[in-house]
Amino acid sequence: MSTFAATAYHKQPRLPLNTFASETSVTVSALLLNAVKFLEEDETVAIDLVNQASNLLGTRSANNNDTADRIVAGGLAPWQIKRVRRFIDERISYTVSLDDMAGQVKLSTSYFSAAFKSSFGVSPHNYVIQRRVEFAKDKMLNSNAPLCEIALDCGLSDQAHLSRVFRRMTGTTPSAWRRYQTRPNVAANLAVAEIY
Repeated sequence: MSTFAATAYHKQPRLPLNTFASETSVTVSALLLNAVKFLEEDETVAIDLVNQASNLLGTRSANNNDTADRIVAGGLAPWQIKRVRRFIDERISYTVSLDDMAGQVKLSTSYFSAAFKSSFGVSPHNYVIQRRVEFAKDKMLNSNAPLCEIALDCGLSDQAHLSRVFRRMTGTTPSAWRRYQTRPNVAANLAVAEIY
């Protein structure tokens, strides 16, 4: 490290550990403690817990809908962000093309794609995939529908397609995720970990 870089590094203000909201840090701690417990017992569950903790840390601002309330240079306007989100969520069971999304906000496809990525931090395709996975998670938790039916409800071609996409996004398979989430002792373990 050069002298200039070292000086600049040491002049950087240090963030206190309490900069994260205490609720988020407690949840992340509980998830990581449970991941350690499940590491030898069920590796897919451990990976899912680490991914959940990572998502909490990486997307704190996304949960507050900050992207809808601020304008990003070169990005979409707040009304465009809301319209595109609503359009995608309403058509999650169908094919959502880039042309259709761009048409919703009256932009060319190429400009829309760049502006979308600037506003959301991911490409339109990856955002749609993320929404499909979230929709699948919701369906798995709130229904007893088979995975092949959930795959079609999410706009995916079949159960194998759902499994590939789900594993790429979460690090675990849909069936393993569903088994873990519906275990009666998982909620109890999280509650105990949050106390400590």
